[in-house]
Amino acid sequence: MKAKREALVSLFTAMREGKVDGDIIELLLLINSIKGIYTTSSCSGRIGIIEEPALGAKPLSRWLIKVHRLIEFEEAREALQNAKEGLIFLKSQPPIFHIVAEDLERAKKLHELGLSSGFKYTTFKVISKRYLVEINGTEYLTAPLGKDGKILVDDEYLRFAVELGNDMLKRSKGRLPRLERNFEKLREELGEDELFYELAGDYGVKIR
Repeated sequence: MKAKREALVSLFTAMREGKVDGDIIELLLLINSIKGIYTTSSCSGRIGIIEEPALGAKPLSRWLIKVHRLIEFEEAREALQNAKEGLIFLKSQPPIFHIVAEDLERAKKLHELGLSSGFKYTTFKVISKRYLVEINGTEYLTAPLGKDGKILVDDEYLRFAVELGNDMLKRSKGRLPRLERNFEKLREELGEDELFYELAGDYGVKIR
């Protein structure tokens, strides 16, 4: 598939540039090694503090801090010192994987795989004749902290929000090993993709 070749080149280039979340690299390689499917954008889960000029104005938002691991209370408090304009939120978001399947049968298998791995917001849809599956968890947290540079919560609330966000992120990331095991089973069922290994060799990507 021409589209898969382009997606793999994009992935391997991003890996070379250090732009792929380290804790899901092996999982992404596994998924892309399966015949008939490939990933587009994916995230291993994150937590941080964001400024939004208005509700829903995502393109114009600014992260004061964003990490793909548990965040420290002091990190969060220090980041708030850089708040300037807009609504301020602490956000915790679970891992998310966007996967394209070459046919409806594979899309259904991916959908079932996501749900059985504990990612209960998994959905799939048809976009430009492509079957796009979104494997997504339920552990989202958005906690308001202030507005226009003014922090409207005390340290006790901030610490509570940080701990809750960390707990949710830890819980959602804890499903990644089960997801990986299920993709290993799917690879046994659908087979391996020669194109993946060809391009991985060209880019010097080590496959375990």
